[in-house]
Amino acid sequence: MPAVKEGGPRAANLGGSAYVIPAASENPELAFEFLRYSLGTPEGQVRMLREQGLVRSLLAALDDPYVQEPIPFWGDQAVWATVLETLPEIMQVRGTPNYTEAYTTMTWVQLEYLNGGFDTAAEALSEAAQQVSPATGLPVE
Repeated sequence: MPAVKEGGPRAANLGGSAYVIPAASENPELAFEFLRYSLGTPEGQVRMLREQGLVRSLLAALDDPYVQEPIPFWGDQAVWATVLETLPEIMQVRGTPNYTEAYTTMTWVQLEYLNGGFDTAAEALSEAAQQVSPATGLPVE
């Protein structure tokens, strides 16, 4: 990923998961143990990576031999090693209660801008602000 400024971070992540074990679960202890295994062990993390392509964030998983294996599709590069080595470089970002509304609007407006729907980036940003304001109750400044 290109850095915004020289020497700036070249890693980012947009994602995450939230897990809940419902009170009505027939076996909440077993569900918790599954989460502990899948999210809290290198074996569980690498299994999700290998079988589903889910990039997880447990740094201990970097040491698993699978991460270093060449992948034929990528010209026999060890792509997972390259991707996972950026994890420590990802800067923390704080969200707000209005994140979903703003992100959804910005995604649409950015696409429209890239497709020539706005004459300038400033016009696109203004449109996004006008759409986000009523959804969030925040003023446009």
